[in-house]
This record gives sequence, structure tokens and C-alpha cells, in this order.
Amino acid sequence: MPTPIEFVFSEEERKQAMEEGQRRQSVNEAKGLRGRNKGPRFGDKALEVHLLGAAGEMAVAAYLGLKHELYKESEAKRGSDDLPGIDVKTRSKHAYDLIVQKNEDHQKKFVLVTIESQKTFIHGWCYGEEAMEERFWADPARGRPAYFVPKENLRPMSTLQ
Repeated sequence: MPTPIEFVFSEEERKQAMEEGQRRQSVNEAKGLRGRNKGPRFGDKALEVHLLGAAGEMAVAAYLGLKHELYKESEAKRGSDDLPGIDVKTRSKHAYDLIVQKNEDHQKKFVLVTIESQKTFIHGWCYGEEAMEERFWADPARGRPAYFVPKENLRPMSTLQ
């Protein structure tokens, strides 16, 4: 299992990620967009999802030196990248696995970030085709099946180009 990398946000990074999360929520609410994979669409829970996602993307972008590639989409678009060729999947508990949806790009790279109790960890990454193995298919939330890739099946961040 790759050793997780603890990421500490600068004040500017934290502010930028929070602003982006709030912007995403207002755009989604104004357009009446649904949460992804039956996720929340309004209120505090939906905002939490956007804040978490924007923070995870910031952590990976800062780690990879790609902050100039952040937050380029003004609206959520299925199949778009968070960073060039990379989707960042951010979870709210350090024990959680990487989630990859069934219809994702097999060639895309997926990075797992967890944020809990004000600690952020970048755990590792894999290609979509590696995540989309039958053994990872699960439906723990009942009605929201996806691929759940355990951390021990991820590649170390040092190998992400």
C-alpha cells in the first residue's frame, strides 16, 4: 500500500478551494442540477461535497505543481478532467476507498484524497481500467453502485507523471 502524503493547505490555497466549492454549489443550485450518482443537490450536504471536491483537487494540483490547471470548468461536465488526464476523488473519511463510476474513461488517472478532522491525505492513484475490475464492484450505500478500489491497489503518487 502506498504511504499517504499529508497535505497542508496554505491560507491562499484554502481560500481558493472554499471559493470554488461555494461557486460550484451556487451554479448547480441556480441551474437545478442533480448531485452525481444520486448525491445531494441542495443545502449543507451538497455544499460539503463541493467544498471537499475543490479542496482535494487543490491538494493534488499543488502536490503535482499544476495549480495553473485548476478550476477551468465553469460548469460540471461529465467526462471532463479535474487536471489534465486526472480525476481527483475526494472522500470524507481516511478509511474510505477510491470510488470510480462505471462510465468513466478507462485511460484516465484517478487519485484518492481523503479529508477528515482537518487532515488531508493524498493516498495514490490508478488508471480507470485498473479500477474497473469486477472484484471492486460494490453497492455499500444501496442504490449507488460503483467500483471501490482499496488503497493497497493504488500506485504511489511518486509514480504519477
